Amino acid sequence: MKQLLKALRARHSIVSAKIDEEQRRPQPDGIRVRALKKIKLHLKEQIMLLERGDAMKVSAASAKTSNFGNPLLAGR
Repeated sequence: MKQLLKALRARHSIVSAKIDEEQRRPQPDGIRVRALKKIKLHLKEQIMLLERGDAMKVSAASAKTSNFGNPLLAGR
């Protein structure tokens, strides 16, 4: 999973650099910029979903070790 996140972040960085490069041109191609921005957004969404999944796994694991997160079990 960490390798996938690393790869997605690398692609995100590359696409971001391509957007910057295109926008610095004397006459940037608006269609290309828009397409690259869509790709960048899609990559960001994938990264966020994977990170959220990792965070949920961590919080689920800590909830299993502690009853304090569940008000019904906190008094036991």
